[in-house]
Amino acid sequence: MPKFNKTDIPSTDSADPVVVVGTTPDYVARIFHHYPVDPLFILDIRHQGDSTLDGIEPSHLFFASLSDEEATLYYFQEHLRFHHVSPIGIACFDCEYLALASRLATDLHLPFPPLDAVLYSRNKLETRRLLKKAGVRTVSATAASDLDATLRFFHTAQKSIVIKPLSGSGSELVFHCRSEKEIKETVGIMKQQLPKRRENPLFRIVSHHPSDGGPFMDPCRTWLVEEYIDGPEYSCDLTLSSGQATIIRETGKVKALGQTFGSVLAYTCPPVYPEGFPLETLPRILGQACEALGFSWGYFMVDYIVKDHYPFIIEISPRPGGDSIPDLIQTATGRDTLGIYLSLICGRPFSTDIKPLPCRFSGSLNIFAPCEGRIAHMDLSEIQRQQDVQSIYLKKKVGDRITLPPEDYDNRLLGYCIVSSDHQFDPIALYQAFQPLVRIYIEK
Repeated sequence: MPKFNKTDIPSTDSADPVVVVGTTPDYVARIFHHYPVDPLFILDIRHQGDSTLDGIEPSHLFFASLSDEEATLYYFQEHLRFHHVSPIGIACFDCEYLALASRLATDLHLPFPPLDAVLYSRNKLETRRLLKKAGVRTVSATAASDLDATLRFFHTAQKSIVIKPLSGSGSELVFHCRSEKEIKETVGIMKQQLPKRRENPLFRIVSHHPSDGGPFMDPCRTWLVEEYIDGPEYSCDLTLSSGQATIIRETGKVKALGQTFGSVLAYTCPPVYPEGFPLETLPRILGQACEALGFSWGYFMVDYIVKDHYPFIIEISPRPGGDSIPDLIQTATGRDTLGIYLSLICGRPFSTDIKPLPCRFSGSLNIFAPCEGRIAHMDLSEIQRQQDVQSIYLKKKVGDRITLPPEDYDNRLLGYCIVSSDHQFDPIALYQAFQPLVRIYIEK
């Protein structure tokens, strides 16, 4: 775990915590042990008893059934009143709980992106509609709930298409279809898999904001169909305030060969843009994209594809980039993205003047499990000993069970390693060289 500068975030006393809404036990441990804030975590009841939380003082943990937002808001505010606690900020690192965080911030009169804008960002169709309305380039898309509607878009577009959930995240149930045969197979998978995710918080978000008066779309029965555009993909963090967008980090995204479509093999820093790409226009375009959804302040992650020297916006979320990104950026630039986010939501000043380390090219490589089953043996120490490997982060241990897509998209990740070199390297070739070094036995 990298060390952080404690002067970046002022300490708070026990009566003035930062409330972190709905994160995972690994982030709880990371924030509690490595940041000089006094956090109060709202956690879903399913995490109660997780061994990762053993070192966390119980007074910093509030458990609730987060699927019941009304009850969570009521009992948490009663908890605050009983203990005479006045939070100084609301933070959220997970897409599925952004709406809950926004509602809590409104109730407590604390700054956080507004609920309308959050709901628009959680609905990929609304995101594309609002971006186009504001003149920001994005992909053409429609919603479909059957094969006929999906095929109509395919024939109208006269090009390959992407089918994905309306409110999902990452590569979960994302398919690239080039023919009617592939579309029919994918529609069958969506009809089978989407209803299974009804209890998944990512799929419980209202797909269409009710104030618009438009039709309700069930994210477990309706999917997004959009045109496929070919081009390098990138991911960026930025802050927005008073109409001014400031880029915090930029990374390239390398897709994983042999994995489901959209799976990320690696992030790279600095990103390699196509020759002639007008980098100086990027902050303005990304800021305009955030404002198109109704945001005027906050910290955002934006994914985009560059085509014809212009960024096409794919996703906007009012939270920091996750996965391996914070560790990669810390290694590559010395910049602490999570610390900057916590400072922002606390209303504290922060610096973005840290310059990248000279002449270094860095990447974070994901390591995927080869098959399903229970991990009986795992040793990645050979990768750690390779030249230019700075660190390795494990997400799995012996005894854990591996489940593969389409049943589960996150469970296949064993961990990731951070590589930093004096020379630009090919992440795909490097991953192929590392694969024989993964010592793992999985009982099927």
